[in-house]
Amino acid sequence: MSTDQTSLPPPPSYVHTLYDETFRSRTFQNPSIMSMANAPNLIGRLEYHSPTTDGSFSICIAGGEGAFVSKALYESIPAEHRPTLDEGSAEETVDTLTVGNLKPIGSVFFPIILTNKETRQPFRIILRALVVPNLFMGMFIGNEGHSGIVAYEAWSRGGPTWGFNFNDDPDNLVFVQGC
Repeated sequence: MSTDQTSLPPPPSYVHTLYDETFRSRTFQNPSIMSMANAPNLIGRLEYHSPTTDGSFSICIAGGEGAFVSKALYESIPAEHRPTLDEGSAEETVDTLTVGNLKPIGSVFFPIILTNKETRQPFRIILRALVVPNLFMGMFIGNEGHSGIVAYEAWSRGGPTWGFNFNDDPDNLVFVQGC
């Protein structure tokens, strides 16, 4: 992958990066969205956003493989902070449950700020995501297959709790409260 992230500014000083796919050669065997992908169950925040917004966006974690960001969300990031689009990934196709195949316009290393449920501290992750026009929400993260950083989910009246496995240690998950 030729996406160059060395030109991105550092994250805000209060945010620690827990996971970064920039140098992990992340690929998806079968990029897919095997869900309606229209019900948010997690809220993320953009690192850099328009001053007219709070930077929050909807994420759906459900069946599928890979990470996908909507073209609209990607383009909402101010140009000077927008991750570089690798158009080489535009050759891939994304299988979906509802609308057949989608064609991405490329891929990016997409920074997301989440909040640790236990410590209430924000943290940053960077996922390789395919940029897809007409995605039903800001972002979709598949919880199956090779892309499986989502290692735990539990549902309650307060919404889901997601356990992320950022270091291949199932005993050291980072928990995030969903919505």
